[in-house]
Amino acid sequence: MKKHDDFLIEILTEELPPKALNVLAAAFYTILGERLEKSGLSFNEMQYFAAPRRLAVLVKALASHQADQRIERKGPALKAAFDAKGQPSKACIGFANSLGVTPADLKTIKNEQGEWVGLLQHVSGKSVDVLMPEIVEQVVNALPIPKRMRWGNDDTQFVRPVHAVMMMYGKNVIHTTLLGCKADNKTRGHRFHAPDWITLPEASAYAGTLAKYAHVIADFAGRREIIRDGAQRAADEKTKGKGRILISSDAFLDEVTGLVEWPVALCGSFEAKYLELPKEVLISSMEDHQRYFPVIDANDQLLPYFVTISNIESADVLRVIHGNERVIRARLADAAFFYQTDKTVSLASRVDKLNHIIFQAKLGTVRDKMERVTRLASAIANCTHAAVDKTKQAAQLAKADLTTQMVGEFPELQGVMGYYYALHDGEDETVAIAIKEHYLPRFAGDALPTTPEGQALAIADRIDTLIGTFGVNQIPTGDKDPYGLRRAALGVLRILIEKEIHLDLKALLVTAQTAYGNLITNKEAASHVLSFMQERLRAWYLEQGVTPDIFAAVAAIEIRDPLDAHQRLLAVQSFKQLSAAKALSSANKRVSNILAKYTESIAAQSVDPKQFENDAEKNLARELEAKAGIVTNLSQVQKYDEVLLQLSELRKPIDDFFDTVMVMTEDRAKRENRILLLRQLRHLFLQVADIALLQ
Repeated sequence: MKKHDDFLIEILTEELPPKALNVLAAAFYTILGERLEKSGLSFNEMQYFAAPRRLAVLVKALASHQADQRIERKGPALKAAFDAKGQPSKACIGFANSLGVTPADLKTIKNEQGEWVGLLQHVSGKSVDVLMPEIVEQVVNALPIPKRMRWGNDDTQFVRPVHAVMMMYGKNVIHTTLLGCKADNKTRGHRFHAPDWITLPEASAYAGTLAKYAHVIADFAGRREIIRDGAQRAADEKTKGKGRILISSDAFLDEVTGLVEWPVALCGSFEAKYLELPKEVLISSMEDHQRYFPVIDANDQLLPYFVTISNIESADVLRVIHGNERVIRARLADAAFFYQTDKTVSLASRVDKLNHIIFQAKLGTVRDKMERVTRLASAIANCTHAAVDKTKQAAQLAKADLTTQMVGEFPELQGVMGYYYALHDGEDETVAIAIKEHYLPRFAGDALPTTPEGQALAIADRIDTLIGTFGVNQIPTGDKDPYGLRRAALGVLRILIEKEIHLDLKALLVTAQTAYGNLITNKEAASHVLSFMQERLRAWYLEQGVTPDIFAAVAAIEIRDPLDAHQRLLAVQSFKQLSAAKALSSANKRVSNILAKYTESIAAQSVDPKQFENDAEKNLARELEAKAGIVTNLSQVQKYDEVLLQLSELRKPIDDFFDTVMVMTEDRAKRENRILLLRQLRHLFLQVADIALLQ
């Protein structure tokens, strides 16, 4: 066996979920790499492959064995290992037995700390044949699969039923059983173009063999670019260079990539009359329902064309195109009928129908929710500088489009259709925009509401959902979050921070809880939601590279106004870069510890200069008095970075104080006076954050 060779693992399955395919393959790659490094098997690089019916990872130049190790096993001390007659003690015998040797085989180990009995063992490295079956099985079990399937008569589980497993090292098969299949060097190609078994000559030939003989482009990233380029070429040819494909998101492109093994781009068309429909309807019909790429012109306007990615090379391409055209025309004809029918009934007259739609079994109807959200949004409107009357009107109509035929057929268009129907009814454009925007952001990284009215309504809707759901103890656990509460919480926080809205979140949550009355059983819902949102905020900042200690320093003073907390966090981030930061953080820790341990009551209300014994006390008191007014004024206008800059100038007087003053002196009056001085110091720093928590 070579010292290094390529290793391949492929799991051949039924069609895998296209939206999760790339994430699943990337996790397979990442976890396998981690396990290999942990096992001590060296390798050059790795590559993952993902197609609708297969997950695979190729490890290039994987070592054939672990490195041999010399391990020193240290047992009991020499004095405890043998008695006066030189006979081994029970401890010595037990230690020897644990290593599979006799006490006579043990050696004396000497170092600066003393003498022990022990054994120097040579441990041979295990081979890939032995290690890889166990490692791969661990990786498969660790994959992020929300719900695993069972098939057949045994207990084997995976994301989809497994048909075959390839596990090869170079040209050799690593014989094992994984997911109910015996590992081999055989796989199947394209379901229609190459359905027979194919034998792989060696691990490194995986991608090339599948592409040449099996009609499978296994490389996910490579297949994605083939789809992107092929779709654009098809659009160019159909529109004579006047159109380009619309890729609404990377996630959509990944989903299409996860649907095909052998992509063939075909461009079709539909009647131009359907362009009179709202563009979101057209895009949703093409993307969400058919996985087509819409085609747009140089001005980003939709053209009556689409590109579909077929998974086969058809002998009759026009027939395939015509089949897809019939499907999209039928969808658009339905949409046009729904649109015209819905417009015959105003949004306002639809509101009563919300009494027949349940929001949550224990929390009443969507109409009930709408009334609560209207009151809550009106209260928030002042914070977002929104027009209260328009905010109320938008809140009254925000959920009415749930009763329309269009949203019934295209649920992803809720809010969007409300916007169009509101404009048709003659509602103010501000009201219509707020109806559309109150669903934003829909996912991480999505756009935020742009109008003050939309922002107020978006916040109110999410806060009502959070309080109600926590109020009936439907709290997210683990990966389960059926009501999207994590997304809702982060949406509120992003709006407040990124749109620079100051709002007392704690007070708002209490108001929202009060609106539910006796419907909720968890009377601590407001405080629980506040803690939940703080945790979401912490996770959001960590994703952006903010260190945990900086967030902890700000969170220590309670986060009620997320924008204010954000401003404090930025200030602490800048402060941490200062040369004085480390010393001041240490000093604050010392002050915090002293004050926490001092439990005696103090009669005096303020520092008495007459009790000062030395210049260090006088200087610190003078500096604190000078800074107090400045810090208070700057804090009131949220100039926290300037506050910390001012406080950084206290480094020397604080250092001098601790170098020369004994705080816990036996003289009670002087001790209490020094405690009061430290309380002043602590109070000044806590006007921004608890920098004692900085690492």
